[in-house]
Amino acid sequence: MKKKLLVVLLALSSLLFLWPAKAEAADLSSPNNKVGIHLAIPSYEDLEKAADLVNANGDWGYVTLVIHEDDLNKEKWQGIFEQLRRLHLIPILRLATSLENNSWRAPEIEEAQKWAKFLNSLNWVVKNRFVVLFNEPNRADEWGGQVNPVNFAEVTYNFAKTLKETNPDFLVMMAGFDSAAPSSLPQYEDEASFLRKALVSQQNLFDYLDGWVSHSYPKNNLGYGRNSVFNYQWELNLLKNLGIKKTLPVFITETGWCHQEGKTPDLNFYSAEKVAQLTKNYLNELLKDTGVMAVTPFILNYQDELFDHYSWQKLNSEEFYPQYKSIQQIIKVKGEPIQEEKITLLTSLPEKLIKDSTYQLGLIIKNEGQGFWDQKDGYQLKLEGLPSDFQYFFSDFDTLAPFEEKTVWLHLKTGGKTESLPLKINLTKKGKVIGNQIGWPLEIIQETTIKIISRFLFGRKAAGDDFKFLIYNQREEVVYGVEHFSLRNGEGEIKGIKNLIIGDEYRLVLIKPFYLPRQTFLKINEENNIAIFKALLPFDFNNDGKLSFRDCLTFLRR
Repeated sequence: MKKKLLVVLLALSSLLFLWPAKAEAADLSSPNNKVGIHLAIPSYEDLEKAADLVNANGDWGYVTLVIHEDDLNKEKWQGIFEQLRRLHLIPILRLATSLENNSWRAPEIEEAQKWAKFLNSLNWVVKNRFVVLFNEPNRADEWGGQVNPVNFAEVTYNFAKTLKETNPDFLVMMAGFDSAAPSSLPQYEDEASFLRKALVSQQNLFDYLDGWVSHSYPKNNLGYGRNSVFNYQWELNLLKNLGIKKTLPVFITETGWCHQEGKTPDLNFYSAEKVAQLTKNYLNELLKDTGVMAVTPFILNYQDELFDHYSWQKLNSEEFYPQYKSIQQIIKVKGEPIQEEKITLLTSLPEKLIKDSTYQLGLIIKNEGQGFWDQKDGYQLKLEGLPSDFQYFFSDFDTLAPFEEKTVWLHLKTGGKTESLPLKINLTKKGKVIGNQIGWPLEIIQETTIKIISRFLFGRKAAGDDFKFLIYNQREEVVYGVEHFSLRNGEGEIKGIKNLIIGDEYRLVLIKPFYLPRQTFLKINEENNIAIFKALLPFDFNNDGKLSFRDCLTFLRR
């Protein structure tokens, strides 16, 4: 009986292990500036204007960007992400195919791997990688020329699953809908009918989706409900009625009013001043809605027909319509998005240092995380685990972008005890440790000793009380010196040597008045250090430490 029970338990555990994992919930708990803007083209100029808009009176706003399948250029998009990082803009990336016969080609399931591989190759701006799967599928011109909710559900499920399995940091959302579209197949389908059909064909459609994208335009209604700027509320109720119990944060990636001004003035729209007031009131309402994660009105800059009445920037001008300034003035949250921080040390740390010694250690650090390290923002390096009688400080690194590396100097004064120290080098921001820690097991040892062996010309063993000894590091800095010491019978010993790194090689110089200096190189050990110098030559007649014509003059004058 026990054997049978064991077999059943093992079988159940195997089934649980093989059961497909659900998508992990994204962490959206950090302070969030939900104000953003939609861009047509992510040019540097427009990105700067977007930052000036959404980060005024706040920080870390959003931009919605479109990436096409024929534009998967890593160098280009990594460059865009680096600009977004510096400007404190969080990208919402909407995937797009390409135009075929005046329609956007319907994506295929097999293409999910290609998209996931490319998107995962980028170093994203923040931990949450916001991705929108295509656009308004209840319109035929957005889905291969034919509305197809069954195909849409299959593609969406597989794309979302592939992205989440590639990297759980992808926060995946299905396409936003044209909620005003009528039920007129095969060109259009009502949003509610479309979603109902999609869910019938793919009941697990929302398993790997993390948020809800809404295109909340005031198409037929200036108040609330469907086809208003609060259309997302109607959509959330629709999802609830369709049996979706998952709580989905809302990303309003398209919204806004048309203004009269454009290439051809249209008096059927509101004036720019009226649109500015409506937009400001609307965003102030959204700031109160905890269910809304981001809102990116359409569109910052569009200099041609089709969307010229939506453009926030005036045609053929660097100036903006008044809605730009009105949104700048809104008091926003100072966003603090989660960023993965990783510091890598490209130089080896010494394992043994000498007590009561002073060191300058050159450390090459590399930023392999997402944050743009700026000391003005509170980024610092700190040592953890030092006894109270140690002293240290790191030199400034100023700024360090992802993928960049820089040499910083650790100035360290060791304490007076021999001991083993489990140290850690930490990257901190505003005093808080962030990212990984670099372990540094360090042993503090006693002062070391070097035995000196030297001779004079013709093999005579060196002797005297007026020798000088200097130790140079690899930067040609004197790290230790003795002004007067003695050699007897060609040998001498210098004890209590400090400031050396055990295992490093140093240049050792032996000096005696009126003799040319001699040097040798020695890798320093904890003990048994022996420095053997070549014969000292008595040719430094002017005692300047080198052989020159002046030595001859000095000799002749004697």
